Amino acid sequence: MIVMKICAAFMKNTHDSIAIPCGDRAKKKRGRPKCFNEQQALEKAMLLFWEHGYEATSISDLTHALQLTAPSLYSSFGDKTGLFYKCIDYYLAHEACPIEAIFLEAKTAKVAFELFLYDNVQRLAQSNKPTGCMLVVATMSCSDNAQIVQHNILEKRLKTKQTMLDRLRQGVENGDIKITAPLQEIADFYTTVLQGLTIQARDGANVQQLQKVVEHAMRSWELF
Repeated sequence: MIVMKICAAFMKNTHDSIAIPCGDRAKKKRGRPKCFNEQQALEKAMLLFWEHGYEATSISDLTHALQLTAPSLYSSFGDKTGLFYKCIDYYLAHEACPIEAIFLEAKTAKVAFELFLYDNVQRLAQSNKPTGCMLVVATMSCSDNAQIVQHNILEKRLKTKQTMLDRLRQGVENGDIKITAPLQEIADFYTTVLQGLTIQARDGANVQQLQKVVEHAMRSWELF
């Protein structure tokens, strides 16, 4: 399928990490390993938060995975919340679907949404990564004590939804979506599909199963 090949091309370019060589400043940091690599540390921390969630990931879990002492972790990344936000940024830069690039290159809004959903499917059920979207699962079971963190992540999810809505409006301007189409309803529907794919992936659905969901979801396009 052409759509799947294009999605694979997008994924190939988004998993490279940038290594930061150890400099004199890093060596002078007390308690910090001589070859401390911030990008590698962020990736390890990201995987923990992604797999276990914000609250369930402890400082002890982080120091063990990053091989840093607690003082070194605080010195490098600030507190746990600050590290979590940096991990979210790392996730968006290296793991999340490149929605802007996909939406920019797609000729029509329908193709844009189809590519976007299929690309997400490939990322949500990887064999070597935690399943689901980190923006959904990392704060899904947080208590009231983490409301600020939850709100921060909610804003990022809403930004994605707004990007979808903007692409639909562009479709109206370009003439590939009817001017009477309920754009907000379309954005709501496909946002729900996207978040549902995350839960299904988390529950063990494989790529083929998720692709079938997307296939049926795209058939619903004409209903709007």
